[in-house]
Formats: sequence, C-alpha cells, structure tokens
Amino acid sequence: MRLFAATAFAALALGVGAAQAAVNLVQNGGFENVTLTAAQLAQLAGPDPLTGTPYVGFQVTYPGGAYANAVNNWTSAQTATSPQAYNLWFANGATATSGDAFSQYPGEQQRPNSNFTGASPDGGAFMVLDGDPNFTGPLTQTVNGLVAGQHYTLGFWYADGELSNRTGYNNEQLFGSFGGDGFSTPVYVNSAASNQPGSFSGWQHASFSFTAHATSQVLSFMAVGTPAANLPPVSFLDGVTLTGAPEPATWAMVIMGFGALGAMARRRRAQSAAA
Repeated sequence: MRLFAATAFAALALGVGAAQAAVNLVQNGGFENVTLTAAQLAQLAGPDPLTGTPYVGFQVTYPGGAYANAVNNWTSAQTATSPQAYNLWFANGATATSGDAFSQYPGEQQRPNSNFTGASPDGGAFMVLDGDPNFTGPLTQTVNGLVAGQHYTLGFWYADGELSNRTGYNNEQLFGSFGGDGFSTPVYVNSAASNQPGSFSGWQHASFSFTAHATSQVLSFMAVGTPAANLPPVSFLDGVTLTGAPEPATWAMVIMGFGALGAMARRRRAQSAAA
C-alpha cells in the first residue's frame, strides 16, 4: 500500500508540476504595455484637430513606422509586401468607441463602430487589424525559450467587425503563422445591410497546437478581408498565450496515479468491511 501511495502521489505531483510550468512564452500578450516617446505623448494629448474627438489609441505604423515599436514586444512594420500596414492599438474596451485612434487619417472616426460590445474577457488594451487587402499587414513577435520538438498550444481572443466610419463590409478572418506553420480563424460574414454599420462577431477564443522547430520562432497575425478597398473590415485581437503542452508520458503518469489512488481506496473499503 505504501508503494501504491508513493506512486500515486508522485504521479499527481508530476501532473501538478506540469500544470504550474505552463508559463506564457508570449510577452505582453494582452497588449497592456506600451512605451511612448515625449513627442508621441504630445500627439496623443490633443484631440483630433478636425473633429475635436479625444485620442484613445494610435495607429501602430503611423506614418512610416513611427509607432512600430510602441506596443512593447510587438512589431507592425510597413514592408515591401505590406506598404500600408494599418493596425491600431486601443487602451481599453470602455473608451474605444468614445474616441479615435491617432492615425494618418484625421477626422475619419478611426474607432470600432456602434455594434462593438466592449473588451475581450482578457480585459484592458487590444489590437484592431485592418483586413482590407490594400492595407493589411502583419503584427509579429519573436518567441524565445522554445524547445525544438516540444508541443505548444497557442491561444488568443479574437473578433471581427468594422470601423465606425464605414458600412457593409463582406467578410473577415485572421490568418497567422508560428514558425513555418499556419493557422486561421473561421470566416465571419457581415450580416448588416450595405448602408448600415457592419456587424460585430463578439469575442471568441481560438486555440491551436504546434510543434516547435527551433528555440526561437516568429509568431504572426494578419487580418484578411474581402473585397479589396471595402474600407475596411477589421479583426480584433487580445490575450495571446503560448504554453507548453504536457507530453503524453506526463498524462500517462497522472492517469496511473489516479488509478493507484482508486485501488488504495477500494482496498481500504474492503479492509474496513472485513474488520
């Protein structure tokens, strides 16, 4: 019985230890941490000069990459393949519809539309990625500390919708990659009439499994919408996590442990009945 107990508790301890070791390898996955220069803070301190609307966010790539590194640990650079990458950061869901993102388009209501229901379950800041093929661009982070050959689980909150100065987009989804492996969310089709604000999908959680090929890999998100120049459908992103998935051998040990505990309990009940 002591051997059973030792095996059971060792297996349980191993399972608990594996769960506790599920550290998020993505840095600033909730987009809460930003670093702004004095000049950027001065820009955001004033309202939109054309409408007087306060700023509650900013265009990450405004203009020529000036804010490309403002969201710590993430990059959204304009490149040869994404010369007009248009991704926005908002401080929180409560204020996102009451102000605009500071961007290259002053006066154009750069904020979620009236159908936006607020922050994701992760809370706080979030990203809005433009899906117009003429303006889409990747949001990326290099993830370090991986073990080649180990399994990992990527999770994130996402939604699909539209900015407030546009109406009637067609569809939208998020595409991404981790190392050389790709992933995508389901296509969301707008349910609003062409002259009405685009519908909002509501926040949903996505989860994907990967095997690492190297100790460092690039994690990338990019919104894709149709048709081109539909000005624009957008995807919302928040709460990005990447954790090591327990190996099958670990789960086998946990199951063995619970089985041993069950055997101990049955044996004790049998001994009590015999006494």
